[in-house]
Amino acid sequence: MKDLFFDLDHTLWDFEKNSREALAEGYDQINLNSRGVGSIEDYIEEYERANAWCWLEYRDGRMDKAELRGRRFTLALKKWGLEHDAELGESLGSHYVETSPYKTHLVKDALEVVKEFFERGHKLVMLTNGFEEVQHIKVERCGLSPFFKSVLTSDALGVKKPNAGIFKLALELSNSSAENAVMLGDSLESDIIGAREAGWGQVYYNPLKIEHNEEVLFEVSDLISILELPLSK
Repeated sequence: MKDLFFDLDHTLWDFEKNSREALAEGYDQINLNSRGVGSIEDYIEEYERANAWCWLEYRDGRMDKAELRGRRFTLALKKWGLEHDAELGESLGSHYVETSPYKTHLVKDALEVVKEFFERGHKLVMLTNGFEEVQHIKVERCGLSPFFKSVLTSDALGVKKPNAGIFKLALELSNSSAENAVMLGDSLESDIIGAREAGWGQVYYNPLKIEHNEEVLFEVSDLISILELPLSK
């Protein structure tokens, strides 16, 4: 019976929907409109662009956790000339971290898939590049925690996907082996290529059907299809 290692954000937890709800609440609570910031939609678009860049910098070791939390917001405000307002960026960052993890929207069929694999007898482990204190809240609040043996974060382990070190640590902490491990995630580079290079099996969740030239063991565009894959042996 294969040990299944799931990514969290964008794979099980609906990051986009949850994040946008939290951002809209922060926009209203901190009254960004009164500071000249455009519509909520404009603000969210700028934030998502800044956040993607900051996470790439963080993943590659060019930005630390503390800097990321505030800087993604100051960068998002650059369009309106507020990029040097560090206090505003910190306020928005604090509100977001205190709000978004408590959102409970899951990707379609996520709970059904996780529950079914659990009932089949698979060992389920969460392996995520997120922050330690945040990811555990998400898993608990959205009802996933009863099905997972553990939640392993890059923040706690000190190494991020796709670095081979995090896959090695995950095996050690889960009492598993590369031959018996399968990584399920939405990031071709971090989850799939990282797992493949570590000798694991891979299931690439690719809902947008993004074209690529990588060799992947399994690929699906919806989570429910994962239940049909031969992952028992």
